[in-house]
Amino acid sequence: MELDSLYEERKTPAGFLVKVRLGKMTYVVFTSRGPEVPKGARNQSIVVSVPRIAFLGEDFDLSHFRLGELSFVNVKQGKLVIPYQHSSSGNEVRTIFLNSGSECDILPVIIYHYDRVDSLLRAREEGVEMHHLVLDEEFPRQELVALKIRFPSLNMLIIKRKVAQKIGAVGEKPSPGKEELEKSLREESSIVDFNKVRATDLLEKGNLNMHSKNPVFLARIHLRKMDLEKVKQLLLEFTLKSEEVAFIRTFLDVMIRNDDNKEELKGWAPKLKNLDEGFRLAGLILETKEKEFEAELDKGFSKDIAYMVYALLEKEQDRAENKEQEIVLWEWKLRAKRLFRKTA
Repeated sequence: MELDSLYEERKTPAGFLVKVRLGKMTYVVFTSRGPEVPKGARNQSIVVSVPRIAFLGEDFDLSHFRLGELSFVNVKQGKLVIPYQHSSSGNEVRTIFLNSGSECDILPVIIYHYDRVDSLLRAREEGVEMHHLVLDEEFPRQELVALKIRFPSLNMLIIKRKVAQKIGAVGEKPSPGKEELEKSLREESSIVDFNKVRATDLLEKGNLNMHSKNPVFLARIHLRKMDLEKVKQLLLEFTLKSEEVAFIRTFLDVMIRNDDNKEELKGWAPKLKNLDEGFRLAGLILETKEKEFEAELDKGFSKDIAYMVYALLEKEQDRAENKEQEIVLWEWKLRAKRLFRKTA
């Protein structure tokens, strides 16, 4: 069968259908009303090119993506959520947001990563198409200008280094408190140095939480061992950001899709899907998306997910910043409790 006639389809949690034409790497989003016309689409076209995003620089970590291959990412308020890590910000998961023009909650992308400019130029010469180029602020300005002149249509995104933002310019005399900040940043990043410590080295150690304070890194380790209960526990052991939840769901998505058709993953598929659904609902709770989460409560979910949701709601209720938020979480907790009593 010719590649041009092959499609990959993805049914999203929000009820959209994304259909990707693999030969041309274009996609169409289908809604309950029919094909979607994205905002800003030329000639009201329903066909969209799969965004191709390249990261340039050896300090980026994109190991969670299958580089150069079709991937799916979450969409938040019409923006593609592209998670990445950078050595300047230690273990922190950072995010780039790119306009999609779509109301869909999950969309396809292709991610590339090049350590050096010559590698990127060679890829371009070999016909690799790119729409966005991500660099950090220390990328040489002269080379940046040269790239812009050579590829004028390429959308370039410059990310700022976290340490530079917090501490100030090189050579600047530290003001009171900055020395302490530098020390805390060094201590935090020394917990797990991703450039020196391999994930497989940590697998042999007992309690991973003693070796890393990064829930995303721990999720990757636990998933490699198929220790799904420990992945669930991350919701209770850490105060997760929505970006970190999205990152963990990216790992789960890769395992569920099982593109390499690994036999050992096939039997785990139902549990992985269940866990992914739990993290999806956790994302709604952490972002306080009241309408969306209450709609999920109305539909109901399995006993396992109800227990998972209940535990998270109990934790969030204890952390509530005001009475109104506490009451909302308390009501959600009662409704979740009714669900696992119904299915008991």
